[in-house]
Amino acid sequence: MNISPFEMWREDVEPVLQSKAEEFQMFGYTSADQERVWNCTMEKLKKREESHRIHVLVNSILTLSLSDFMNQITVASYKESAKYYSTEANLDDLLGEIETHTSTKRHLT
Repeated sequence: MNISPFEMWREDVEPVLQSKAEEFQMFGYTSADQERVWNCTMEKLKKREESHRIHVLVNSILTLSLSDFMNQITVASYKESAKYYSTEANLDDLLGEIETHTSTKRHLT
């Protein structure tokens, strides 16, 4: 299991995570919670090669923008649905549901 060097500070930065989650919730994003903010921050930090210091982690959490947060959630959602519909059986089920839904909604006037 690949553990980030920042994991050891997870408990120390809980107040910062809570603050950022509350900030996003004030903007109406009720699904924002500490876990999602943490995951988004870890994804953001994976892309950069910076020193592994606690102030870098805190700065990344505090400067996390709402657009970055929503983009990461959207991409994660697409990846999750792609995993689910990657099997032919699940894709056939989805196509069948779509076909059934569209055929029952046709009205002749």
